[in-house]
This record gives sequence, structure tokens and C-alpha cells, in this order.
Amino acid sequence: DIYVNFLQHELPALLEDVPLQTRRQAYYQHDGAHPHFSQVVRPYLNQQFPNRWIGLGGAQNWPPQSPGFNPLDCHVWGYMKTMAYARKVNRTEVFSKFSSL
Repeated sequence: DIYVNFLQHELPALLEDVPLQTRRQAYYQHDGAHPHFSQVVRPYLNQQFPNRWIGLGGAQNWPPQSPGFNPLDCHVWGYMKTMAYARKVNRTEVFSKFSSL
């Protein structure tokens, strides 16, 4: 399982520079993608982050229809939207390009 491999090998390496006390208090958050709540992942997260992981099947469920709780939604998507709408688009030109496909 690729996700379990990430949790077991990659995540600890990424957290090495985080102070131990901070790691002990940290919550692990992920979305409801199927690999994130498999029968192998949930026991591992329960062991590594007891009552401190947010996602399907955990003690802290991901609130449904609540993208505002996602750290990416706080900044990244807003920034991407700003970049996407930064330039005015000529709809006629775009339509003609799609029509020619």
C-alpha cells in the first residue's frame, strides 16, 4: 500500500525537524480518499496519532461539506483563483479554439 509506505517511511523523515513536543500534540489531517481510510491505514494512524487524526474512520471525523477546515482552502485555492482570473479572457477567441479541436 503506497499510502501506508508514505506514512511509515516518508512522513517521519518530513517531521524530523519538528520538535518532539510539537509532534506529540500534532493532529494528522487528510481527506476521504479511499487510500486514507483503508483497513491498514486506520490502525497505523490510531497507533501513531491516537485520537489525533482527522479523517474517515478516525476519532475526529472530517466534517462533511466543510472545505473551510482544509488548510489548502485557506490560501492555495484562493491564490489559484486569483491567478486564473488575473487576465481577462476573450470568450469568442476561447470558443473558436475549442470549436476547432
